[in-house]
Amino acid sequence: MDAYTMTEEILEKGKQFFEDYTKKLIKTKDFSISDNLQLKRNHSLRVAELSAYIADNLALDEQECQMAQFIGLMHDLGRFPQFEKYQSFDDLKTEDHAALSVSILKAEDFFKELSEAEQQIVMQTIEMHNKLTITSKDKPVILFSQILRDADKLDLWELAVSYLKRDGSFGLPSISFNLPKTPGVSETVIKGISLGKTVSKKDLQSVNDFKLFLMGMVYDLNFKASFQVLNQKQLITKIYDTLPKRDDVINVYRQMRLFIENKFVEQKGNRE
Repeated sequence: MDAYTMTEEILEKGKQFFEDYTKKLIKTKDFSISDNLQLKRNHSLRVAELSAYIADNLALDEQECQMAQFIGLMHDLGRFPQFEKYQSFDDLKTEDHAALSVSILKAEDFFKELSEAEQQIVMQTIEMHNKLTITSKDKPVILFSQILRDADKLDLWELAVSYLKRDGSFGLPSISFNLPKTPGVSETVIKGISLGKTVSKKDLQSVNDFKLFLMGMVYDLNFKASFQVLNQKQLITKIYDTLPKRDDVINVYRQMRLFIENKFVEQKGNRE
């Protein structure tokens, strides 16, 4: 496409909108709601930073980095009305939060300052960020989708690790879709991950399944910078450490470690 119309001014307007919009909803007197909304606010801010970091590592120009940051900030707008209404982040039981995010953004005047082409990139990238695969054939949409999905995963992993308790549960149950903490893991989840696939949320039956679901997202990671952050913080290992040490769980973890190691070898080879 032609040069981007994204500017620092539009990005700043977006930041101010995000601040005002989220602050208004977080002010609720119901702490069970406000704590979860604050969680998503902080998540969006970090995803925006991670998106800009990945874009910069890809040597994208300033406006493309701003686009990545803008998309990262706006990608979860729908989480706020979703949780306020349903007290759940489970799209399957409530509404598609990505579609909600797009509908909120489309109504704002500052968003219309972007070119039609850029608006489409932003909307399609956000609409697809919670889907199993990227279905667009448009190169900019694919690029920004990969950046967003990487940044989103990195922060979800770190967030999950930060809320893990010694007994293997999460300090905030909404993180794991309020799934029950039962022993064992589902065969469907193990099978999907052993095939190197991202597991569908509809197959999750327990907190342990959710942990495997998180770990399996590594197969949808795209960029060198993302693998570096993942490896440096040992995020997959920290989640694995809280799972039952069954043979099938050990095997899928070893498979993931090998996958990550091979990615580093590939990237090293590409640099030489």
